[in-house]
Amino acid sequence: MTCRHDSRGFALVVVLWSIAVLALLGSQLTSTARVQSRIAAAARDSGAVEAAVDGGIYQAIFALCATGGIGLSGQPVVLQIGNATVEILVEDEASRVNPNVASIEMLRGLMVAAGADQGRAGLIAGEIVDWRNRSAASVFGGEKIDLYRNRGLPYRSADRPFDSVDEIGLIPDMTPDLLARLRPWLSVYRNSDDTGVNVRQAAGNPGEQGLVNPNIVMRVTAAATIRGRARAVRSAVVLIHAGTEVNGKLYQVLVWE
Repeated sequence: MTCRHDSRGFALVVVLWSIAVLALLGSQLTSTARVQSRIAAAARDSGAVEAAVDGGIYQAIFALCATGGIGLSGQPVVLQIGNATVEILVEDEASRVNPNVASIEMLRGLMVAAGADQGRAGLIAGEIVDWRNRSAASVFGGEKIDLYRNRGLPYRSADRPFDSVDEIGLIPDMTPDLLARLRPWLSVYRNSDDTGVNVRQAAGNPGEQGLVNPNIVMRVTAAATIRGRARAVRSAVVLIHAGTEVNGKLYQVLVWE
């Protein structure tokens, strides 16, 4: 009798342990499913706001092509795209200087207007031109790399156009304070080879430079939000071909940021 009771007790323990293990496994599977569901929802929301941002930018571009940019600059517009709320801001870039094409004289004048003395203004203007030029020779004479080595910098000039205003901060004699004062005057983009537009490098003060003529350069910034779940921001500099097609295009996106 004792052996029979012992075997029944052991079987009961095994059953209880089995139930406990199965319950634990079920709990873990449920928890894993919840985590995976949350990850999937986050990925879906992230994709939705990114798509909404791009959709908002292109919607603004088509409106710019239709109106020539008149009346669309400076005031934010709010759209609902799917589950995302999208705020779009269009800014006229025509009064800004593009350091990728501006002459050294224009850049020097811009530095002075931002508060740099003549000597420092000329130095930074030359360093900007050195950065974007592919030649190893500096506009000051000698090798460009020497200036970076003399400053103890772990990098050299990029030998290509600037990708952003922030990148101008890498210029050896640029300071954060001066760059902050320059930002309102700057627009960094690259003209594509197929735009069919000639970029003027006009000299003089920043208000006279005329980046592209007679076309319109606009910056379109879109911020898409699914409240409490996801947010995305993107900006594009767009060349509008003034109501006429160039190589079959009414517009050209010069840069995405």
